[in-house]
Order: sequence, then C-alpha cells, then structure tokens
Amino acid sequence: MTLRRTHLTLALAALAAAVFYNVWHFMLRPAAPAATRPAVDQPLVGRAGTIPGAGAARDPLTIPAPPVIDLASAPAWRRDPFLFGDETRAVARPAVQAPAPARPAVRTILYSAARRLAIVNGRIVGVGDAVGAYTVAEIEKGAVVFTTPSGERLRVPVHATAPEDVAR
Repeated sequence: MTLRRTHLTLALAALAAAVFYNVWHFMLRPAAPAATRPAVDQPLVGRAGTIPGAGAARDPLTIPAPPVIDLASAPAWRRDPFLFGDETRAVARPAVQAPAPARPAVRTILYSAARRLAIVNGRIVGVGDAVGAYTVAEIEKGAVVFTTPSGERLRVPVHATAPEDVAR
C-alpha cells in the first residue's frame, strides 16, 4: 500500500481533533455540581466514617462472627455443583490395575547386524532394558532371553502366550 499525501492529512486531522477534545473535556470544561454527579462518582464513606443511607455508624465489635465450618468432613450437598441441569456423573471408583503378566509377552523382533530391538508388553526394548522384574539379556532372531531377579535365564519366543510355550 502506498501512502499518499491525503492519508497523512487525514491522520493529522484526526490526531488534532482527539487532542482538542481531550483538552476541552479534562481541562477546560466546567465541573458539574456534586448534587448532579452520578452515584458512581459519590464517595462511599460520608462524614465521620458513616456510610450514606445506613444511618448511624455501627460498632465493628457488634457484628456477629461467621458460622464455624467443619473442614474435616465432606459437605452435605445434595448435588454436584459442577454439573449443569439434569446431568449426572457416575460415581468415581478406584481404578483397578490389571495384574502384571507373569512372563513378558514378546510380539515383534527387529533383528539385523546393526540393531536388535523387540516389542515386549507393548514397549520397544533393547538389550539391557528392564521389563517389569526382568532384564533383557539377549535378542535372538526368534526369541528374547531375559534374566530374572534370581539370576535365571528365561527364553521367550515371539508370540508365546501360554506358559508351556516358554522354554527355560
């Protein structure tokens, strides 16, 4: 976009109008009497610390204390305040974790001269990685050899699911 002389002229005219209006509004305009000012501009506290329209001043020591709240027990609300209208929420139950498989399940093996990886229990592992209580000792073409915490070697072939499929 190219700027023309008319753009500059209009911008300067708008700036000058804004300056003139603000000078007149905040410096030159006569102030309105206090009786005609809106309630927003009225002070909150009147003479001698009284609140307008409240009558006499109230002693702070005569104001009752708020009720005691028991923070140790759950509130006795009938509905969940975070639900809208007729929404309902299922009662939250503790998550039950599935027991860890007795033996690792080998699903896939990537075997090459440069790299040996396996997918065990849904995770990609290499030699030396831990799978639960087992440690990957070796990855062969058709099986993965694990070391148990007691020091035994456990050979698990690919897709072995039943304990009889696992060779020791």
